[in-house]
Amino acid sequence: MNKLLISIIGPTAIGKTKLAILLASHFKTEIISADSRQFFKEMRIGTAVPSAAELSQVKHHFIQHKSVLQPYTVGDFERESIQKLTELFKINDVVVMVGGSGLYVNAVTEGLNAFPDIDATIREQLNQDLKTYGLESLQERLKEKDPTYYEKVDIHNPQRVIRALEVCMGSGKPYSSFIKKPTSKRNFKVLSIGLKADRSLIYERINQRVDSMIGEGLLAEAEALVPYRTQNALQTVGYKELFQYFDGTWTLDFAIAEIKKNTRRFAKRQLTWFLKNERTLWFDHDYKEKTVIKHTEEEIKKIQMATSKILFVMGVSGSGKTTIGELLAEQLGIPFFDGDDFHPEANIKKMSEGRPLNDEDRQGWLKRLNELALEHTTSGAVIVCSALKDTYRRLLGKSLEGQHRFIYLKGSFELINNRLAQRENHYMPKDLLRSQFETLVEPKDALTISIDQTPQEIVDEIIAALKN
Repeated sequence: MNKLLISIIGPTAIGKTKLAILLASHFKTEIISADSRQFFKEMRIGTAVPSAAELSQVKHHFIQHKSVLQPYTVGDFERESIQKLTELFKINDVVVMVGGSGLYVNAVTEGLNAFPDIDATIREQLNQDLKTYGLESLQERLKEKDPTYYEKVDIHNPQRVIRALEVCMGSGKPYSSFIKKPTSKRNFKVLSIGLKADRSLIYERINQRVDSMIGEGLLAEAEALVPYRTQNALQTVGYKELFQYFDGTWTLDFAIAEIKKNTRRFAKRQLTWFLKNERTLWFDHDYKEKTVIKHTEEEIKKIQMATSKILFVMGVSGSGKTTIGELLAEQLGIPFFDGDDFHPEANIKKMSEGRPLNDEDRQGWLKRLNELALEHTTSGAVIVCSALKDTYRRLLGKSLEGQHRFIYLKGSFELINNRLAQRENHYMPKDLLRSQFETLVEPKDALTISIDQTPQEIVDEIIAALKN
């Protein structure tokens, strides 16, 4: 888990290739492409493949290594890219991945979702319906069967629409219902870095790129591919519009205008997809190189500190566990959980009646928190709870094999009692607070932090200690 994949995302034409080369050069590593159309060697101009000069600066993988005549699925890419990463991580601690194809990026970082097997005759019928009734008919059927996925999918891509429909029809369930959880665990961490810009600027860059592609010879490239136009790889913006021109259906000017319009739509969908990842580190398109490198290295340090670490923040009531835990999780970029949210109903009822919990009451609660910790050992997590006894802490750390750290927030009875007295809508009798202090067995193996300072100072002290 000391290996890190830097995944560079963002809309088309924003400059992801340049940033990938910058970071790969800085970390002296190699690049994996996750652009689902740059895989194909016959589609160099229309997919904005990196130039020969760019490719010479850093070694790239999965660039123009397939033919449009070779079937190549996202599942194939997941399998081959993970195999390549396994090789690269033997000699590199960091590898860079770049691409604007969200599904392909997720296939590497999270794994593909598990879909049911579908009768092949359903796809055959849908392909026939496409020829007979047109794409719009299939789009309407998908909108009816799975409105959620209809809003996300590239509805102008017949293969994507047919794939979703066949799952809906074959399983009797919406396609989107299968898009929930990754099926694979990765033995590397991921740092997602995104590039952004005002939408007007993105659209302007797209228009300029299309004009540049036309000038570089996109027409000739697309015309040579007309005999293979039914291949899935060629159901792509920049080619399918020019096929209409070659058919005599559209004028050249109209076809170029459609390429620009459809590319802008594609960029909008890319942004919608990528913005779902709340942990992405975003930079403006006109970033300063030193700034990007500085912040990237800082994020990597945070990830390395959080890797396979469950941080249990403990203390008596009023010690500030929740405040400190939330702030710590935010700064480390890992999930936060309040242990009180995981009490069983019987405990909640008992506490609401003002009756204290005994050791037997806490057994199931501590077991659930341990299960929660085990679920997050690959991502790290901050869990706050009042684990006042050694026996409680042994249950919390069961099977974690040293992948956890106890953080004890220490304060005097007088300090905490005064704090509780100042809280609005909060009352704790002195006797109850004193009983917690009497029950408390200070952990010998914990990181002990004095609460007689500001929350940020406490978190800074914790992070500094974790670094060491």
